[in-house]
Amino acid sequence: MSRAEPTRPKGTAKRPAAARPTRRKAPKRDEASGSAEAGWSPRDLLVPYVLLAISAQKAHGYYIEQYLRGLGLAQVEMSRIYRTLRQLEAQGLVTSEWEAGPGGPARRVYTLTGPGRVWLQSGAAMLEGYRTAIDAFFGRYRPNATTKKEPGQ
Repeated sequence: MSRAEPTRPKGTAKRPAAARPTRRKAPKRDEASGSAEAGWSPRDLLVPYVLLAISAQKAHGYYIEQYLRGLGLAQVEMSRIYRTLRQLEAQGLVTSEWEAGPGGPARRVYTLTGPGRVWLQSGAAMLEGYRTAIDAFFGRYRPNATTKKEPGQ
């Protein structure tokens, strides 16, 4: 008995292996510095802020959220903070342990590791580059400037 191949709509053919989309690999991280070889992703922007919060003191999720709010990052969801913390721990940039809360349940607190401090330094350099680029933009941007009309408009 032979197995029937799933039917495809008429006019569609199976793509050859070379034409199939391939899964993009994440850039390799340099273990010593913690930075990516191919540069930074905008998604990594939260990471230096979280590491900064943890560098100030051992921190639990709620403290980190409040710290980020104090820096003007009020829109960061707790689920994203905890996902970031798990990723940072998997990368060896932070460690965590359960600590009894004052008059409440135990909570996970995070501490920065040596590689985490190095990564924080490279994160600060990345943010400095962003600041330079943003300053250059606003040095040239004039919101009330009239645009020149081209002839015939």
